Amino acid sequence: MSVPDTPPGTRRRPAPRRRLATVAALVASLAAALVLPGLGLSVPSPAYADSAGGRDIRTGLPGTALTWGSNHRGQLGDGNTAGAATVPGRVCGNVTCTAPLDKAVQVAAGDGHSIALLEDGTVLGWGNNANGQLGDGTKTDRATPVRVCAVGEPAPCASVLRGVVSVAVGDLHSLALLNDGTVVSWGSNSVGRLGDGSAAPEQPSPVRVCALNAVAPCTSFLTNVTALSAGFQHTLALRSDGTVASWGHNGNGQLGDGTTFPRTTPVQVGGLSNAVSVAAGQFHSVAALADGSAYSWGVGAGLGDGSGAQSTTRVRVCAIGQTAPCTSFLTGVKSVAAGGFHTLAVRTDGTALAWGDNFAGQLGDGSTTTRKAPVQVCAPGGCSGTLTGVTAVAGGTTGIHSVALRSDGSVRTWGFNGSGQLGDGTTTSRLTPVRVCAPGQTAPCAGFLEGVTSIGAGDSHTIAVSRPLADLATSIGASPEPVANGGTLTYTVRVHNYGPTSAEDVVLTDHLPTTVRYAGATPSTGYCDTPPTGTTNTVTCHFGTLARGGAATVTIAVKVRSTGSVTNVVSATGTTPDPRPANNSAAITTPVG
Repeated sequence: MSVPDTPPGTRRRPAPRRRLATVAALVASLAAALVLPGLGLSVPSPAYADSAGGRDIRTGLPGTALTWGSNHRGQLGDGNTAGAATVPGRVCGNVTCTAPLDKAVQVAAGDGHSIALLEDGTVLGWGNNANGQLGDGTKTDRATPVRVCAVGEPAPCASVLRGVVSVAVGDLHSLALLNDGTVVSWGSNSVGRLGDGSAAPEQPSPVRVCALNAVAPCTSFLTNVTALSAGFQHTLALRSDGTVASWGHNGNGQLGDGTTFPRTTPVQVGGLSNAVSVAAGQFHSVAALADGSAYSWGVGAGLGDGSGAQSTTRVRVCAIGQTAPCTSFLTGVKSVAAGGFHTLAVRTDGTALAWGDNFAGQLGDGSTTTRKAPVQVCAPGGCSGTLTGVTAVAGGTTGIHSVALRSDGSVRTWGFNGSGQLGDGTTTSRLTPVRVCAPGQTAPCAGFLEGVTSIGAGDSHTIAVSRPLADLATSIGASPEPVANGGTLTYTVRVHNYGPTSAEDVVLTDHLPTTVRYAGATPSTGYCDTPPTGTTNTVTCHFGTLARGGAATVTIAVKVRSTGSVTNVVSATGTTPDPRPANNSAAITTPVG
């Protein structure tokens, strides 16, 4: 039996399975305890080139899918359905969980389920499947990933969905953008959120989204789509001409077509012709325009217009600090995302803004005060500065926490943390951003998540793609030069990590020349496996983890037993992928006097 969906028009507060009063009391006590100084929506989808060319625009190299937070429906994909995780863990790459899911390029999260786009253009889903939102043709929950079926395939599916370039997730439905600019959807179809024009309550396998204003059974389908955003019970599609299509629940005007009628096939949002990013919340929608302005429609403080009053057509988002009626308006917006009742924006200067409901601190401004106009998201640790270097934000469609991806590949989170969805090793809610811990850490974390390329926020869990990359460079020097036959020659070897992330398990290997005899080795960190003094063999030094920009050295002393010259070659390796292995080795030739 399907999980009952919230009736249209019901205001679904995103409380993580607690009474709102309980959450409010928790947040109030949190605010009193804190001493304050002085982002299932995924990251906005990438732009699709054109429908004729069918160009592949998947962003980034594939990485490992990581999840943290609630796991009550298996949404963490780790093979379990119990408990919660307060730090990131790897999603299983197979049913037996003997390998991680390491071919993901984009991820998205909903109300108890997760979706991942793989580098081969196929899609996986796991977690809650009571409404068919995993797309595998069934309504069986999955604690490990399963493949999304091809359009119309019944279970067991003979073929899988292919040619996908982007994914989006609502609370109980999922969508995929194909490389021909069309869209498919699956899961709950309450209030027409799948956009296929049918009256079916759910679709456990993908169906095609109809063309604008089409009537079922549809014979033409939506085209030229460049990005998707799925809200609670409605969906937005950005098109290549800058217009926006919408469908699903519309009781509060969240479709932006000037009405409050639900739409089972797409309609066009009025007055938008140069949108570059869209976001759908529970009962509101937002768009960033090419000129850096932002517009919204629907209802609630998430509109950011200083009022929050219901509007079935677009209203302009106010500038920071404005009150209704606003006299100045937001500029410099690059992209937008939405939580249940709050909105997030990335500006061209790399700062983040937020507005809307804030009872759990999901705006990140150090307070629990609802904001009907934008405020700056604070820097980690306090509001004496602002969060910088932001490239993307995410907030769950029914969630009350926010996520930000920074240009250095690290992740910041804030808001409600009752299930560990902030990933900082605790279940303490945060009014300002905290850094997400590395897998395997415990609070207080000494290592932090790096190399992230995609983020998504669900109701009470968070998902990311991490691709750690090292860039080890090795150098070697020798002293004295020249060296006397029978004298001591000292090599100084340095390994530097220029990569964007930490380099794990770094090992330096020196196969000593046959013309020298080992005398001693002293590493700056870690330890060395050394041969007996006076022999010719291999020196192996274990440096452990080298942080981004970090370095380790070792001095190796040998006795020369040669004439002419001595050549020594050293090399460094690590378990973190290194795209430039040619830098890992170094050699030096020392003349013997």
